[in-house]
Amino acid sequence: MYQPFDLIAADGTRLVAWRNANADGPRVVVCNGMGVPPEAWPRLIADGCRYQVAGWNQRGVLGSDRPADPARIEIADHVQDAIALMDALGWEDAILVAWSLGVNVAFELANEHPERVAGLLSVAGVPGGTFDTILAPQLVPRPLRRPLGLGLARTGKALAPQLNLLSRVVPRGRPFAEFIRHSGIVLPMADVRDVQPWVETFFGQDWDWYFGLALALERHGRIDPSFIDVPVTIVAGAVDALTSQGDVLGYARQIRDAEVRLLPGSHCIPLEFPNRIMEMLDRLEVRVAAHRAGRSYLARWSAGDADDGSEREAGMSEVPAARGPVPVFRTRVPPRAGAEGRVREGDRSRPWWASLEEPDHGGPSADSVPVSVTVDLREASTSPAPGPGR
Repeated sequence: MYQPFDLIAADGTRLVAWRNANADGPRVVVCNGMGVPPEAWPRLIADGCRYQVAGWNQRGVLGSDRPADPARIEIADHVQDAIALMDALGWEDAILVAWSLGVNVAFELANEHPERVAGLLSVAGVPGGTFDTILAPQLVPRPLRRPLGLGLARTGKALAPQLNLLSRVVPRGRPFAEFIRHSGIVLPMADVRDVQPWVETFFGQDWDWYFGLALALERHGRIDPSFIDVPVTIVAGAVDALTSQGDVLGYARQIRDAEVRLLPGSHCIPLEFPNRIMEMLDRLEVRVAAHRAGRSYLARWSAGDADDGSEREAGMSEVPAARGPVPVFRTRVPPRAGAEGRVREGDRSRPWWASLEEPDHGGPSADSVPVSVTVDLREASTSPAPGPGR
């Protein structure tokens, strides 16, 4: 599965880091959700995963020490912890796989250390202003979302002693995992064999510290993600109560050539769609390799060293083949979740409610750029991954 090890952060805080069993293959750093254990990514930590995967448990969470300065739990501190992890592993760069709070960390890392980020898979999160996106499916007006989110976090912190007591006395076995699958926290499409290890670890933490991390997250303001210059895949859940689908698609429009996947899931997409996550990571890896080959060729061409094309072809030969066709559409309009129905377009079909458009032949508008969108309404697979990298 995975091996934990000690990691010393830049400020001397001891963190629990982890990596999977693969010592070869493309490098992946997981920027996890708030207080989330590695078990949230069942295919990435599986023995057959073809990626080198590493991550860390956030400060004060799941075995990691609390910093000497309790205020050192801001997003900037998590970014430095990610850099410390990559330095400890000797990784010059990696693909970032980020979820929820981790999306804030990943975008700040790409902004401050662009040379360390090869690509980014962003799941159910926004690059700042997180509390402005919560409770959208419950039709909470935007001006009320941040105050309500702050109220919920403060209430959780006040009730932490009672929550900690419940964590100690309530068995966190399969019955509790089944309860979580049918509570709305995780949707029933998730495999209980994936949910149970996550439940056993996640619900055993100190809730006072957890909600303190949430209040620190609220202080991270919205950033403009248009600086991103590497391949990006963005994933949104149609019924995500913690991160508005509309806000996810809104920031996606600011990133040129981002791929957006809309899934019929909640905030816990990594548990509900673990196989789909691997499919998206495989596709992102292909784009990352092509991006590197293209930049290498352009650098040689600018220096006057490129030939008539043989070097370009040699570079592209290193790009891994895509694993099966992935339908994508170009859009300027954020897709909306809505009524059922499909409309045929030649040999392709797409939901009419997605507001998808054919490739635009004009230049980008002032406030948006083309992004590739796939609306995916397939049911989640609850079977284990069929093989390496799945």
